[in-house]
Amino acid sequence: MAQTFFTIDCKTNLHVGSGKTNYGVIDNLVQRDPTFQYPSIHASSLKGGIKEYCHHLGFPNMIEVFGSEKDSKGKTKHDTSQVGNYRFFDALLLTIPVRCDKRAYIHITCPGILKNLGDNLPAKHVLQTELVALSGIIIDNAEVKAYCFNESLANAVIEDFDIIATHDNTKDHLITTNLTKLFKHEIVLVQDKLFNRLTNDLHLPVIARNYLENGESKNLWYEQVVPRLSRFWSLAIHPIIKEEEIDGMKQINDILLSEEIFGDSTLVQVGANGSVGYGYCTFSKF
Repeated sequence: MAQTFFTIDCKTNLHVGSGKTNYGVIDNLVQRDPTFQYPSIHASSLKGGIKEYCHHLGFPNMIEVFGSEKDSKGKTKHDTSQVGNYRFFDALLLTIPVRCDKRAYIHITCPGILKNLGDNLPAKHVLQTELVALSGIIIDNAEVKAYCFNESLANAVIEDFDIIATHDNTKDHLITTNLTKLFKHEIVLVQDKLFNRLTNDLHLPVIARNYLENGESKNLWYEQVVPRLSRFWSLAIHPIIKEEEIDGMKQINDILLSEEIFGDSTLVQVGANGSVGYGYCTFSKF
């Protein structure tokens, strides 16, 4: 089996619902990774979004890849269901935009995310060493709460907390070409405990939704979203395809692992509320 690692960029706000409420102001919460409690996209939701896109694309090998296909109305045909050849994993948070006093927003990440990503990369992957070196800049309870790699962000205040970004020219080299491609955005590294605080239920955006019936409000609810421009990472495991296999699974991989899915201009809708513009994402291999 082969592994394909990829990143997911949220072009619009994302709501992949957990089906839970916090019994407070927020009615609909987003999915979270059960270990770190950061916003995530569960594998079933991610697979569902890609499957829906492939269905509308007219992809001919739905059963082989996903284990089932859909009818003309978009409903799954359960009578032909089987185990698909692709294994999809949860999409975990990589960076998320937050407010800053020197710019409209900055992207933040933390050592816990970087270490976890490094642990999930294939053995001896070039990014493993680079991620470990980067994550070692900050430790919890240290004087440095946040570290930036651009002098223009030195002493920037993150959100409305007492989080001041520190800059040191001697560490700028740790943002390598590979990491620049991985993050895509200029990042600020913050302590794990502060990242937890900036991504908890009190700090993710909440949007009011209203249901109208004949112009009259019948229901008002509040929905949590992951803000647009957030970036996730995930992976899929699939069969290794030999060059001589010019049909069958090679054809499938040529489509799924090409620009059809992993192209900067390809929008795949994930999660709820696609009709109001939620959850439109692009996928990129790395």
